[in-house]
This record gives sequence, structure tokens and C-alpha cells, in this order.
Amino acid sequence: MPDVLTLRQLAEHLQLSERTIYRLLGRGQLPGFKVGGHWRFRRSVVDYWLDLRMGRMNPAELREMDQEWRSAALCLSDALAMENALLQLVGESPRDIVRQFIEAVTFPEPVDTEVLLSRVWEREQLASTATDGGVAFLHTARWGGRALHRHDLVAIGRLPAAVDFGAIDGGSTDVLLLILARDTRQHLLLLAKAARLCRHPGFLEGVRSAASGRDVVGLVRTNEAILFTDLVPPAS
Repeated sequence: MPDVLTLRQLAEHLQLSERTIYRLLGRGQLPGFKVGGHWRFRRSVVDYWLDLRMGRMNPAELREMDQEWRSAALCLSDALAMENALLQLVGESPRDIVRQFIEAVTFPEPVDTEVLLSRVWEREQLASTATDGGVAFLHTARWGGRALHRHDLVAIGRLPAAVDFGAIDGGSTDVLLLILARDTRQHLLLLAKAARLCRHPGFLEGVRSAASGRDVVGLVRTNEAILFTDLVPPAS
């Protein structure tokens, strides 16, 4: 796919409807330019913009995106293995914490952890993924290659005390999610759903008080059933 896209090509790339692309443009929420009266978009710029913005979308924007991707029945709990659901972290600096987090994760396929650390930290240096509420959404930049090729992964880490992780509101962070996906669409879907889940009343408090990974998996599944009822299969 070329770097400069038409509106139709961008809609295909993001797997959104052309109507939604027009709505985002009308609200000034999508970077684009006109050539001869027709919209054009640099794919790399749009990917960069979405990567920075996805975790900070307000509930209305998240609902709009979720409606577009509703055919993809991917649940966070599907990507969250019990052994990755409550990793106890320590560290004096954000980079130390990210390293410890990545080293503690059980990956479903071979991963070069040093390369992954470099890519996650590179993304973190662009703009912190920490948001209000004390949570950070660690991931690699969308415009690079995928760290995982056959699986999607969500891992949740918890710090004993909140640290300064560069959150835009100046708050501290004590809960971290690592989100890795096998393709662009899954990346956006997981990030959007994780952001929405962490804004759901009581969810982060539940993670902070959980006693085990089993408790956190149950917490994620229960809250997904509330937020994404038609996407979450019943527990076996």
C-alpha cells in the first residue's frame, strides 16, 4: 500500500467506513490534506496520530470506533493468559520497570526481549502512554513491524507504589498493560478496548486489590461482559 492514500484507501487501511472517516475529518480529528479538491492522507502520519491518540479517546469516540470494529470478536481476556494477568513489578525508573515487565511476561511465541524493550521504549519516548487514573498502555509503535506474528498478547503489571511515568495530567502510575497484536487492526482494537475497560468504574481498583492472576482474568472477563456483551463468549 502506498504512503499517500485516498479516502477510500485509508478507510480500507483502518477498516473503518468512509462515513466515519468523513466524521473524523469534520471534527478535525484526522490529519489529511487536499489535492485538487480531494482528500489525501499520509499513511505514516495517520498511523502515528492514531497510535498517540487511541489511548486517550473519550468514551463517545471509543464507542464509535468499537461499532466499526464490532465484527472482530476479539476479547482482551482471550489475549490475557493467567500467568501474565498480575505481574508484580518494582523499579526506580520507568525504563527499569518496562524492562522488568517485559522480562516477566510469558510469550506465546519466540520473542527477542531486547528488541522488544527497545521498541516499547522508543514508543514511550514519543509520548508517554501513561494516562489519568494511574494506568499506562505499553506497546510498540504501529508503523513498525509486529513483535508477535501469530498471537495477540495482553499482560498486566502492578507496582507496589505509584511512580512518575510521564502521564499527561502529571499523575503517578501503578498499573501497566502491555499490548501486542499480530496486525494493525488487532492493535487498534486491543488498545481501544483496554482504554475503555480501564475507564470503567471499579476496574482499576479491582486490579489493585486482586490477589492472583486468576482474579484479574475474572475481573477482565466480567467487565468485558458489561461493556462488550455481544463480543464476549460465556466462560467455560
